[in-house]
Amino acid sequence: MVVEDKYSLVRERILDWYKGNKRDYPWRKSRSLYQILVTEILLQKTIALNVSNIYNDFFTKYEDFSTIYNADITNLQSDIKGLGLSNKRAKILKDLSQMILTDYSGKIPKDPEILKTVNGIADYVSNAFVCFGLNNRTFFFDVNIKRFIQRVFKPQDVKVSPDIIYTELDKLLPKTDFKHMYWAILDFGYKICSKNNPKCELCPISDKCFYFLNLS
Repeated sequence: MVVEDKYSLVRERILDWYKGNKRDYPWRKSRSLYQILVTEILLQKTIALNVSNIYNDFFTKYEDFSTIYNADITNLQSDIKGLGLSNKRAKILKDLSQMILTDYSGKIPKDPEILKTVNGIADYVSNAFVCFGLNNRTFFFDVNIKRFIQRVFKPQDVKVSPDIIYTELDKLLPKTDFKHMYWAILDFGYKICSKNNPKCELCPISDKCFYFLNLS
């Protein structure tokens, strides 16, 4: 099998696994650019279930950037306390809202580099927004995506740099259905390819995985 075929095979099997095992989160159905961007900030350094638990109440109370901007910051901190890092997260939301309202007339800039001028917003949030909100094929990773790329595509003694991860993602992501591929990898990392005690016996790509083949 040529190397290129491995990416096609992994892509096909993971997307097929995802069809029957995906997690159902409201932000994956949202078409609101405001909700998509804010949700990516809420998801940072917490588990998705925590965000799911406050999602409806949060966006009912905070309908737009103006609502966040005008909110008392202590109330905002209290409303997102369950996510952890509430002080830092609230400041990011406040600063982002101020920038968008003051400098961009309430419209979210489409350039991820502009979003990153807000202290606390880095590559993942900005590029995830461009992917999920603007439907552009961008590259980003968290610890789960990095672990997946490392285990499946690289020997375990090879240190994967961001550039290596981006290169592997470029080979793996489909040209059009890239959003579902990202969600599939995230869900697969949570349910199967976890940090501790991965369920290799249930993995549909174990025969193509460097990590598993090294265990055998």
